[in-house]
Amino acid sequence: MTVIRRGLSRRCPNCGKGAVLSGYLTRVPVCGSCGEDLSHISADDGPAWATLIVVGHVLAPFLIILGRDERIPVWVAIAALAAMMLAGVWWCLPRFKGLFIALIWRTGATGEDVFAHPAADDAESHNRWNG
Repeated sequence: MTVIRRGLSRRCPNCGKGAVLSGYLTRVPVCGSCGEDLSHISADDGPAWATLIVVGHVLAPFLIILGRDERIPVWVAIAALAAMMLAGVWWCLPRFKGLFIALIWRTGATGEDVFAHPAADDAESHNRWNG
């Protein structure tokens, strides 16, 4: 749970003090507090998917309510939903990126491409699809 809390607060998964993001979404290569190497961690599309799922599910009831109420002009409903969506994405995306970085760090992922050497069948191979 500590790693999850540290990730959601965008702090170093190792010490909990240094920031894992510089700016809005740029990952720092090394923790400024403890020196933990984070350069091999790539969150890729995970944070975007998580943000889409959470913000989409939170906004779905508003979409239904605003879409069915005939007293609200369509342009007001669209503007309100767009503002809520942008605010939700703006708030959630960096937190999910911090969470994914922390979880990837916790699992000890090496950052290697698991499909880089599909013919390798030695014990050191990370390719789970090799027979």
